[in-house]
Amino acid sequence: MPKAIIADSIFEQNYELLEKEETVTSYLKFPSFHAEQKKSYKQNPFNKDNFGYNSESDSYTCPNKKQLTFQRVYQQTHKKTGYQSTIKEYQCQDCSGCPFYSKCCKSTTGENRLIKVNEKLEAYKQQAREALNSERGVLLRKQRSIEIESCFGDIKHNMGFRRFHLRGIKKVETEISIVAMAHNLRKIHLKGIKKAA
Repeated sequence: MPKAIIADSIFEQNYELLEKEETVTSYLKFPSFHAEQKKSYKQNPFNKDNFGYNSESDSYTCPNKKQLTFQRVYQQTHKKTGYQSTIKEYQCQDCSGCPFYSKCCKSTTGENRLIKVNEKLEAYKQQAREALNSERGVLLRKQRSIEIESCFGDIKHNMGFRRFHLRGIKKVETEISIVAMAHNLRKIHLKGIKKAA
């Protein structure tokens, strides 16, 4: 097993699986990680992540100082994996007359602001933030962008390989092995041309 995994993650299930592997440190990026680093994201008062949370009343406070109270909890099942996430909904009781309504709510029918929270995923995201912004995490992210992303970019753009043509794990393993060998041979060839010049 590797000691650390640096990759992109869309699913809560990936964090949960890695949590069980005590010898592996997770550096999985969630989709909004890079957006969160921007000043515009941090200073956007209408972003649900910037709403104040009160644990005693289990409610959020919007920029207009109104409370979004707990409404319900439900299970959301992922279509491909069957993994179930627990989602909590919070809603403002009355957004009518709010001066920020057009900026805060996406609804065009006048519905009150509703936010959905996956507490388990939020806890994993906080762990990911700490790991990714640590000295080791920053180093691994830089290394990945050089070592991995450039290979993917070269294979997709320069070699024109954008999708697998075969189906099944064994066949896909064979196909990606051939593509990787072609990529490496091409790199060796190009390096030889540079030395000759």
